[in-house]
Amino acid sequence: MLGYNTVYCSNCLDIFPQIDDSSIDCIITDPPYNIGYVDWDKFYNIEQVTCEWYRILKPTGSVFCFSGWSFVHELITRFNRGLTLKDWIIYDRIKGRGGTKSLVSTREDILWYIKSDTYTFNKNLAYSTIVKKTKGMGSKNGKDTRALSNVWTDISPIVPWSKERVAHPTQKPLQLIKRIIDVFTNPDDLILDCYLGSGTTAVACKETGRRYIGIEQNPEYVKLAKERLGA
Repeated sequence: MLGYNTVYCSNCLDIFPQIDDSSIDCIITDPPYNIGYVDWDKFYNIEQVTCEWYRILKPTGSVFCFSGWSFVHELITRFNRGLTLKDWIIYDRIKGRGGTKSLVSTREDILWYIKSDTYTFNKNLAYSTIVKKTKGMGSKNGKDTRALSNVWTDISPIVPWSKERVAHPTQKPLQLIKRIIDVFTNPDDLILDCYLGSGTTAVACKETGRRYIGIEQNPEYVKLAKERLGA
């Protein structure tokens, strides 16, 4: 079994064989979207990757996989051969990419997959930051904010002036990853991000008391991740 709280500079397919069966509590990752938008967004072997995910994930584990809308159908088709789609979360970035002949794209798709009907879901933490507008009903559960839906509109995106921004083209907000970790994992759980990028998942794990394994094949991004982790 690999050591945890470590970032490995490698192709994930070369690292997977070193991870024990049923040892990972949660996989949170943002793989290439396979849309050919830029050079780094290249095809990856979905069947092989998801087969390994199924093997290393605990029966109680979950997978949270980011995707672009144009590729999400293909992912669902292939993932459904082993894992079960529990929900399809939409993260609204608010600020999006526009075009002269298309609508502005502000959505990020997050596919939540489970391996069995027994999985971690911390309902007491599943609340947004959006304050309830209805009076007299908020006291029923002791919360002043709305219960978390599968459309997330209350997390600011990474923009050029964001304090946490680093030199990575698809960096996700730390608050976004922390929400997934808080709601769907428990302290000391072992979380895998096999497309680590600039290290946001690892940083979120460190700040929330979870263990992590990070895999990223780009040496420059590995360097960024380690700098953010203080390693």
